[in-house]
Amino acid sequence: MITQEDELNEDAEPSLLTTSELDETRFPELRDLVLASEAEPTEIECRSYPGYPRFPLPRLRRRFRPSLDRALVERRSQQCLSLDFPDATTLSRLLRFAHGAIASHRRGPVPSAGGLQALELYFASWQPSWLPVGIYHYDRVGHYLSQINQSCDAEKWKVNIPSCRRLTGGALIWIIVGETLRVKAKYGLRGERFLLLEAGHLMQNLCLLSSSLGLVTVPQGAFYERWIAKELLLPRSDAVLYVAFAG
Repeated sequence: MITQEDELNEDAEPSLLTTSELDETRFPELRDLVLASEAEPTEIECRSYPGYPRFPLPRLRRRFRPSLDRALVERRSQQCLSLDFPDATTLSRLLRFAHGAIASHRRGPVPSAGGLQALELYFASWQPSWLPVGIYHYDRVGHYLSQINQSCDAEKWKVNIPSCRRLTGGALIWIIVGETLRVKAKYGLRGERFLLLEAGHLMQNLCLLSSSLGLVTVPQGAFYERWIAKELLLPRSDAVLYVAFAG
């Protein structure tokens, strides 16, 4: 007997999990796509914003050796966040160890499918501090910030992230963006799965490092991607993958 639920499932559009799942018939197709991509390797490029205001981050002179077990135990998603924006050294340390490029090969601390490094990290801040109010992109190779938008309305951001309604305070919002074209060129639809996995890795880095540095990062699952993409001046091929309030 076919139930109403079964009929609804048949009419529903296939999910990303369905369209990108692997089996014995699909694996050869993925393998051929990967081999073709590796035959014409492309240099790993990092996004930059020439012509936009730049803010160099302090060089880290002291070693930073946080306790991983302590960070794991103490990490909490709190509802009351500080309004104080992190000082320059703290922000520099957090960004460097969460997403900064390592040495000359430009790869970072986040596992990346094929080493493509297809994630970009932005943040929006409405709290006046040593940085002007605005939206920033982190250059993980040059270790500096580019101010891509000089306006940032806290109330509009909160309206467009409905899951934050129980939060109070907060000094900034992390935004993780994926370059879908880069991974789909090599992995097809499977590449979208890889981007979501990588975004989770990066967000966990931000959460644990925040905890080690006396900050709090609270990931959010409900947000209006198109509005955020417009505020970040993103190309249409980019995907807003994850956001989080911090303070």
